[in-house]
Amino acid sequence: MGKTKIQEIIELLETKSIAKQQAYEMTLKVLNEFKKVLQGYESNLHQQVHGFAEKLEIKYKENGKFEAHMQFAGDTLVLMMHTNIFDFDSSHFIHKMRYVKEDKTREYCGLIQVYNFLSDSLNYQRYQDLGVLVARIFVNKDGHFFIDGRRPLGFLYNDFEHLTINEQHINNIIEEAILFCLNFDLMVPPFDHVGVISVEQQALASFSSGFHTSKQALGFQISAQHEEEEGKK
Repeated sequence: MGKTKIQEIIELLETKSIAKQQAYEMTLKVLNEFKKVLQGYESNLHQQVHGFAEKLEIKYKENGKFEAHMQFAGDTLVLMMHTNIFDFDSSHFIHKMRYVKEDKTREYCGLIQVYNFLSDSLNYQRYQDLGVLVARIFVNKDGHFFIDGRRPLGFLYNDFEHLTINEQHINNIIEEAILFCLNFDLMVPPFDHVGVISVEQQALASFSSGFHTSKQALGFQISAQHEEEEGKK
C-alpha cells in the first residue's frame, strides 16, 4: 500500500519544513554575525578616518531584527534578511552538486541582501531613490553558502558544497562590498534628460534637499562598465 495523505504530510513536515526552519535560524545567526563585524568596522574606520578627515561620517545602526546599515561618507551599505526560505529553479547549478543530491534539504536557503544606497537618500528620506543590489547571500541549514553578486563576490563565493560561513568570510564580504560602493561613482545625467521637472518634483526636491537620484538610476552605464573592467582584472 502507498502512503496515506496524512503520512505524506507528516513526512514533509519532518523533512522539508524542519530544514527550512533550520535554514531560517542559521541565516539569522549569520546576519547577527555580520552585525557584530560591522560594529567593529564602525569603530576601526571611525578611528582611522578621523585621523585625516573629521567630517567624514562613519556610522553603524540597526533597523530592527532583520536590517543593518553601515554608513561610510556618501555611501551606505544596507543588509536586509528576508524572512522566508527559498529553493531554486531546476536549472540552477545548485541541483547539479553531489552535496545537494545526497540530501535534498540542503538546497533550501535563507537570503541576506546587500544594497548600496546614497547616504543622502536615506538621511533625507528621498523615498523615490533607488539602491543598487551588491550581493545576495544564500545560507542553508548547515551554514554552507554562496553569493550571487557583483564581481568579485559572485566569483569568489560560488562553491556551495565546500564553503561554510565564518568570521573571515564575513570580513572579506564586507570589505569587497564597501570597495564596490566606493568605486561605483554617481554619474551626472545628460542635460536633456533633466531639462524639465514637474511642480511635484520641485516640491519634493526642496523638501528632501535634492532631486530624485540614485546610482542605479543615473549610473547604470557606469555599473556595466565597472563589471566589464572587473572582468578584465
